[in-house]
Formats: sequence, structure tokens, C-alpha cells
Amino acid sequence: MRVYPLVLFLCLLCDGRAQKFSAITFLRVDQDKECNVECSGTPRKPLCASDGRTFTSRCEFLRAKCRDPQLEVTRGPCKDTSRCVAEKKYTEQQAKKLFPQVFVPVCNPDGTYSEVQCHSYTGYCWCVTPNGRPISGSAVANKKPRCQERGSSKCLHLSHIFFKSICSSVT
Repeated sequence: MRVYPLVLFLCLLCDGRAQKFSAITFLRVDQDKECNVECSGTPRKPLCASDGRTFTSRCEFLRAKCRDPQLEVTRGPCKDTSRCVAEKKYTEQQAKKLFPQVFVPVCNPDGTYSEVQCHSYTGYCWCVTPNGRPISGSAVANKKPRCQERGSSKCLHLSHIFFKSICSSVT
């Protein structure tokens, strides 16, 4: 009789429906060749998506829709929202859906990025420019960085993902 639960467990593992909700499925979406289409040669015609983001081309939109099937093209141009507000809205939706540990930016009333950004999941905070670019060397764990002292820094990160820095030759 002890064999029966083991057989049932193995059947559930083999069943395609059991894998449907696993983390492996989400990793496969990111590795899906269809979602990673190269869009550099496609015509640039901005599209507004249902999440408030403007995509530079239909190809860029379709790549995003591959990752988020509920994404739709809306009629007319996107509302005049800042990059920070659009990113905040999008990441809040992602946090509600699947990824509670996603970083959600903090925006100023004028739509620029708040000087200090913190990731609640990791506990790290860092200084950013009004455009949201992290300031090199400003990240600290479990406390607020002093951004005014770093305001003259000429080293800025190119992106939130790669953290490659470019330093200006101006001192």
C-alpha cells in the first residue's frame, strides 16, 4: 500500500498540467526564442500598450506581449506619462501578478525619479539621477544613502540590469 502514494506522486510529476504552475514554466518564458526576437531592423512606429508603456515598434510590442499575453494595443497615443510613472505602474502590476520581489521605483510629483530608490526585497538603497539612472558607488544595504554628497559624481550606470558604468572625463 505504500507504493500507491509514490506512484500517484510520480504520475503528477509526469503530468503536463502539474508543471503549468511551476517556476520552470516562468523561466522558459524568458528563454523562449519567440519572445527574444531581434527588432533592430524593424520600422519605428510608436505604439501605446494597455499598461501605459509606449513601444518604439510593433515588433517591440509583440516581444512584450509574448511575455505578458494580456497586453493589448490601445487606441491613440499613450497619455503623457513620464518614464518613472509608466515604469512604476508596470512594475506594480507585475508585483501583484507574479513577482512580489520586483523593484518598484518611487517618483516625484513632477514625474522624475526620486533621488533615493530602495528595493524592499533586498534592502538596498541607492541614489539616482532625475532620469532614473543609478549613481555609481551610491548603493548601501539597510540604510538611506547620502545623495547630495554624490551629486557631483560623473559616473552613471547605463542600466538597472547590467550596471556597466561610464565615467565622464570632466572632473
